[in-house]
Amino acid sequence: MSEPQQPIYRFAGFSLDAGAGLLRNGSGEIALRPKSFALLIYFVENAGRVLSKDELIAAIWTDVTVSDDSLTQCITDIRRALGDKEQKLIRTVPRRGYMLPGEALLAAARPMLQIPEKPSLVVLPFENLSSDPEQSYLAYGTVEEITAALARVRGLFVISRNSAFAYRGQAPDLQQIGRELGVRYVLEGSVRRHLDQVRISARLAEAETGSLIWAEGFKGEIADCFALQDEVTAGVAGAILPSIQLAEIERARRKRPGDLQTYDLVMRSLPHVRALARQDNAIAIEILEKALLGDPDYPLALSLLSWCHAQRSIYNWSAEPIAERRRALELAERSTELNGDDPFSLTVLGAAHAVSRNLVTAGALLEKAC
Repeated sequence: MSEPQQPIYRFAGFSLDAGAGLLRNGSGEIALRPKSFALLIYFVENAGRVLSKDELIAAIWTDVTVSDDSLTQCITDIRRALGDKEQKLIRTVPRRGYMLPGEALLAAARPMLQIPEKPSLVVLPFENLSSDPEQSYLAYGTVEEITAALARVRGLFVISRNSAFAYRGQAPDLQQIGRELGVRYVLEGSVRRHLDQVRISARLAEAETGSLIWAEGFKGEIADCFALQDEVTAGVAGAILPSIQLAEIERARRKRPGDLQTYDLVMRSLPHVRALARQDNAIAIEILEKALLGDPDYPLALSLLSWCHAQRSIYNWSAEPIAERRRALELAERSTELNGDDPFSLTVLGAAHAVSRNLVTAGALLEKAC
């Protein structure tokens, strides 16, 4: 039987990973000696309760006799690590002991979750980069729209907004977030308003490795705020779902064709498809077209080539974006004809319609995908 996973605690802008033995804040890891770390865990586990010196010494120094000086030194270490000069976190209760206030604990102990088999994602609170803090509503609204849209896609596990907003105002540690929420992918972003212009940026990364999978920016007029949110939602759903599916394909490497050379070519194309760079896009198209010469009816190659042409339109890598969108639709439709209700074929077809601004059709296909 596997050992139970250790909890991760959150309080006052800090996270305390009992299993990894790490104390973190928004700037990174904070060093603590082993006894000081153990004492901090004991304070957090007993938040809201006054702890006497005798109890603390008995709990931390179980196999040795120490004086009150050892306890005092550890408490000084903890206060220094937490920047607690005013002793608001580790409070001294005269003639009784010490206490970490219960209200300082932002979240109860939360075990690290297992990552589900199907693609899993959290949409983190977007950062407000505007000079006016009041513009945060744009960031909140955009995150809610994206979260709701992605949550409607069958086969995609999306963390609730309330859980995601526990990370508001913190520098994201993707590995930590992946462990705590049990997700494979993290979507983060920012909103910036200048006069009547709004720019929303979004980035998708793999939690375990921190690798960037997809990134895009959207611009619009503040008067069309709701239309812009719809555009962002459609763009994110249409763009990151194929990216997630590509990552899943590369991870699983399934559904191989009968022709091993064709399969090898398609696998060689994947890093170039995912690179989101103009030169890599051209390389991927060349490789996939060669693969289709060997097997013209290989659905995965058709879908990947479709997504490459969609990229050329999205990122303005072509002088003929309309032709690129048309080609993307043709290839995606052919893949779906051959592959029925295959999730990846449907996702890319939905993305191709989203790129062409056929948003109703795109939404129906993306909802059907997976």
